[in-house]
Amino acid sequence: MERADLMAVERQILEERIQLPVTPALNAMLRRFSPRSGETKGTVIMLHGLMQDSSIFLDEQGGGGLAYFLAEQGYDVFIAEWRGRDVNNNQLKRENFGLRQLLTEDLPLIWRAVAKRRRHDRLFLVGFQFGCSLWSAFLVRNPQYASEVKGIIHFAPQRQLLAVGRLKVLRYQWLEQGLLKRLARLLGYTPTKALHLGRVNESADLYQDYLHWQTADWKDAWDNFDYKTVAAGQYFPPSLYFVPLKQRWHGLEHDCRAFMFEQPYHNGRMIKLGAKVGNQQDYNLLDLCRSVQAEQDYYPLLLKWLKEISTADMDRLSH
Repeated sequence: MERADLMAVERQILEERIQLPVTPALNAMLRRFSPRSGETKGTVIMLHGLMQDSSIFLDEQGGGGLAYFLAEQGYDVFIAEWRGRDVNNNQLKRENFGLRQLLTEDLPLIWRAVAKRRRHDRLFLVGFQFGCSLWSAFLVRNPQYASEVKGIIHFAPQRQLLAVGRLKVLRYQWLEQGLLKRLARLLGYTPTKALHLGRVNESADLYQDYLHWQTADWKDAWDNFDYKTVAAGQYFPPSLYFVPLKQRWHGLEHDCRAFMFEQPYHNGRMIKLGAKVGNQQDYNLLDLCRSVQAEQDYYPLLLKWLKEISTADMDRLSH
């Protein structure tokens, strides 16, 4: 047995991997974690960020992670991966893809695949960094899907990166807007792994679209869809925002607040995480959804919020 399979068995969780072909060579994927027994309390779909994969939500070696935790608590958990997570650099160059493909092909395919398999109609979404922006854009473009969602949980969401210090400005202007942008154009993909910036190399077109989204006007390059204007006339489900305070030069708190206020009207709550605000430890960004310690620290807050949303939903249906 692989380590991930052993961990699922130890935690009394069933794990399933579901390939979702989007082209003859590229697949999206779902990793499903569900309780072996007991009541199913809801369905959760998780979406990773740029240059990441499903491992951002679980630590297969250490045994921790939000996906494991929620499955143990009775939730049917699907971690979604968009195309290109498991291909080589030549395939990324040959089949370049961007936001247009993710928003109109990958995410609808993932949504339909979960709808066919889920055990519970109460649906929650989880996003990590750029995955939060993708969920938001997908729901703004497709309000019929937003009506199915009971709640959204965001981990360090980023859409527009706000300049809040010299180190942050240097990193994003020199590295992201400079070096990495030029390398992506030259190579046809981002050399993320070689530069130790993430777990997977990313499509050059998607990276360019990511940079385009960082401007003040939140619009898509291919059809000029104006998210801010459309969002102003919509409503979103209740949302919970987690942001770590460690390495404050990243300005994650400022980015999270800006993201929160440009969403459609909704009931939002932001929770800061760090030793200075009462947590057991300071959490690195990449440990937010992978830490074993978090299961006794702030995951219970998330679980309580899910229960509150579910209770309110049941009360609404009973009247």
